[in-house]
Amino acid sequence: MLFQSFTFLLLFLPIVALGNAALRHYARPRAAQVWLLAASLVFYAFPRPAHLPLLLGSIGFNWAIARLMVAQADPGRRKALLWIGLGANLALLASFKYLRFFLGSVLALPNWDFPLGISFFTLTQVMYLVDCYQELCAPISLLDHASVVAFFPYVSSGPLVRAKAIADQLQSPKLELAARGLYLFAIGLVKKVVFADSFATVANAGFGAVRELSCVEAWVFSLAYTFQIYFDFSGYSDMAVGLAWMLGFDIPQNFNKPYVSRSISEFWQRWHISLSSFITNYLYTPILRSFRKATLRTSAIATVLAMAIAGLWHGPGWTFIVFGLMHGSALAVNQAWKKSKRRLAPGMGWLLTFLLVNSAFVVFRSPTLSHALTLLGSLIPHGDLFGTAVLGSVIPIAPATIFRPETIGVVLAFFFASSAELAETFRPTPRNAMATAVLLVVSLFFMNSTVARQFVYFAF
Repeated sequence: MLFQSFTFLLLFLPIVALGNAALRHYARPRAAQVWLLAASLVFYAFPRPAHLPLLLGSIGFNWAIARLMVAQADPGRRKALLWIGLGANLALLASFKYLRFFLGSVLALPNWDFPLGISFFTLTQVMYLVDCYQELCAPISLLDHASVVAFFPYVSSGPLVRAKAIADQLQSPKLELAARGLYLFAIGLVKKVVFADSFATVANAGFGAVRELSCVEAWVFSLAYTFQIYFDFSGYSDMAVGLAWMLGFDIPQNFNKPYVSRSISEFWQRWHISLSSFITNYLYTPILRSFRKATLRTSAIATVLAMAIAGLWHGPGWTFIVFGLMHGSALAVNQAWKKSKRRLAPGMGWLLTFLLVNSAFVVFRSPTLSHALTLLGSLIPHGDLFGTAVLGSVIPIAPATIFRPETIGVVLAFFFASSAELAETFRPTPRNAMATAVLLVVSLFFMNSTVARQFVYFAF
């Protein structure tokens, strides 16, 4: 069920939110928790009911492993159970995402449907097991664990949250966050249906005709996808956080104006913040600790490996691996540059960072590496510099273009306050109520005028 569907907005969400508020007010907190869990399972099962047992099995298995692991006094058995749990989670993820990629050429493997959110709820389980092993989190009840993992605002595409952060809120939600949550949800909805989907139309045209592009068109179409994926995923994350707030749960923001970053390390502090935290705590740090000594060289190796794994996590393709390697290599260079105490002018730092990010997203979006290399090659000035044949088929070349969503979106991404900043300063005033209503009406207008597009990260 898409957040930007009429079924979700006009039926599912009002029923769930009103039921949650009524049960919180008139019944015990557990009743509201059961209500939200049931709603989350309906949300998950709505597109493909056959995948619900997979989610439930993952929840039950990881809950049991965590309890068994913590109950062990022998450190060796604790570690063995941890590795069993981690191995089972990785095996589940690999069976749906990677077996055909690595073994499809030698084995006749079935083409299984990709379960919604498997990459995200698997990482949530991994974090829970590691946190329990490190005694950062005590085992929680099966009801609490199911409520944490399956919570519909983030089960399909994040943000990634640690179990303890949500479990601690189950009995004392902050219902005063509801108005702020609706405001943030409306911002995210506009990001998706107005801006991301408009950029998607442009980007799809360009990526579908990479051998016909002029230099100018190659830049326009590559940038269109860079802005599409930002507005798409940050819009989803705003909606996820807003939904959680509407239901009384505080989960962290996932984006903070990433395209103003002046270094690649700053970019990853602003882009997909929850994944960045996971990469640092659960990939980079363990890899670095596996070396005898932490040096600039071992740190660089750990960084590249961690980002390559993170790239592969996005999907079974060499484009994703290369995407991760590009970012990992850039981060390693950035580490060495910081160590040298040299400095770049802020403008140059921003330019180099944005060019790297844009180039990496070309690889990320392309179906094959050869496709990506063709488009990247077109970014370099060549015989056809200013042709507009392909671009003119999707964007009229006219003065009115400055009023299109794509143009406005670029301005907003660079020069307007972030969703986190707007939400932090939000107060339930008539002015903000009117702003929320306008955002929702504009979104509904766009939803009614175009076919709903799936979120980019639903594919991962």
